Amino acid sequence: MSSIDILIEKEYLLLPVSAYVGKRSVSILKNGQLLDDFRLRLDFVTPSCTVSYKVSEYKGQNITIEVSPDIDLSGLADLAGDTPARARPCRFRPFIHFTAPFGWLNDPNGLVVYTSPVTERTSYHLFYQHNPYDWVWENMHWGHAVSEDLFHWTDLGDALSPDENGTMFSGSAIVDHENRSGLKRGDEDVILLFYTCAGNRSLRSAGKTFTQNIAYSVDGGKSFVKYERNPVISNIAGENRDPKVIWCDEIGKFLMALYLSGNEYALFTSADLLSWEELQRITIAGEAECPDIYPVTVEGSGERRWVLSGASHHYITGEMADGRFQPSGAVKHLNYGRFSYAAQTFSQPDGGRRIQMAWDRRAAFGDDPICGQMGIPCELSLVKEGEEYYLCALPVRECEKLYADEQIFENQLTGPDAGLSVPMERGAYDIRMIWNTAGQKACITMDLFGQRIVFDAAENLLHIADETMPLAASGDLAEIRLVIDRATAEVFVNDGRAIMTVLWLLDLNQNTCVLRSDMDIAIDRIEIRKLML
Repeated sequence: MSSIDILIEKEYLLLPVSAYVGKRSVSILKNGQLLDDFRLRLDFVTPSCTVSYKVSEYKGQNITIEVSPDIDLSGLADLAGDTPARARPCRFRPFIHFTAPFGWLNDPNGLVVYTSPVTERTSYHLFYQHNPYDWVWENMHWGHAVSEDLFHWTDLGDALSPDENGTMFSGSAIVDHENRSGLKRGDEDVILLFYTCAGNRSLRSAGKTFTQNIAYSVDGGKSFVKYERNPVISNIAGENRDPKVIWCDEIGKFLMALYLSGNEYALFTSADLLSWEELQRITIAGEAECPDIYPVTVEGSGERRWVLSGASHHYITGEMADGRFQPSGAVKHLNYGRFSYAAQTFSQPDGGRRIQMAWDRRAAFGDDPICGQMGIPCELSLVKEGEEYYLCALPVRECEKLYADEQIFENQLTGPDAGLSVPMERGAYDIRMIWNTAGQKACITMDLFGQRIVFDAAENLLHIADETMPLAASGDLAEIRLVIDRATAEVFVNDGRAIMTVLWLLDLNQNTCVLRSDMDIAIDRIEIRKLML
């Protein structure tokens, strides 16, 4: 271990970081007392960017910085400034998808719609798992961003930071409109964040367990204070985590879904959001982590059903009856890809809509110091076929406000010797293809920005890169919808009955969309719309 004593005279330490070295443990001490610790790829020799660590509260004082494994820290004292390091421009940042300004991003947390009783303005709040010091997983904070349309986001910095009880793992948010918690101060409604404190994930939290905790805001989400009586749920099993909280009309209480271990989840109830009692335990085959629970109205009938899902998009539906969740039917799967994970819905429905966002994991952007993006916001619906209920997901209607221009082709003939070639400007696109596959055995290929998509009606399969999904979820194909951006393609078939997220990195030098088929067919309609923020 190496160490250095520094007299703090500036607002920030400016730490050089790169992808070319391993993670190093950094500890901040004063008079031998551990104040903070984190891990990052500290690199004084071949740095690629600089991160800011705020030390203003220690101005005029000496602190000790320890680093392990041992490296030369002699130049660290000179790396300080009164303004944060300016992040270098990201060349591969997505055109329309949310990414952190800098660093690693994973699970969406605390999705909530808030209407201020003071200003009467409605905003969407997105919190997210964030590493502010590097673009690999570590040092979990809660980042925070707000939007009025789900696409134009203003990042507000980190809302929750690690403490002596652990790092900040995933959770949810809810607005306490009736002040059942008694935490209200002033005119704004209380916004509560429910999060997992991941003990034993840092030096400061050594020996601690995973517990469920609360932070709250009394100023409309500008700032958050951790509840003085945390935890509200002590450790139950191993790394139990990811509390999702929502109001349940059927039982007249708040409901919390919590991941326990294996594929087991627990439900809890509370009248005041502070004291919680276990209600029941439920298993979801093939699932783990990040529960979501919410009601949805069945299309065309008005019937109300509840959905419980896990991180990998497996879900079960059921009723809230006799004070419990009563599941029925088989476990189903909404997203066929490997890269969409930890989906969550906004805890307050927006005009009757149930809106969901997911993390597109492993999404990387060349050599830019960011990693991970949020998937496109989707509106969920529930359809009934026979005795079974199926979730559907489609991009929210706000996506249409991003349309910059459109090209529409009807009764388009394609074949081995004929096809469609469309010039494409650099950017994100919403592409729809309406094609009745009844009696068709054609295989259509779409080449755009250096990537190929294959629609194989004979095998009823859609292929992108190494990923495969059904071309039609049931019956004959009616519509395929593709939302493409710098690093991902999101596919929706048959009104969102089956969806898939695929990682790719567009080659913007190849700016033509080419559509061909292995036999002569007519495609009913092709719509190509550019998306711009």
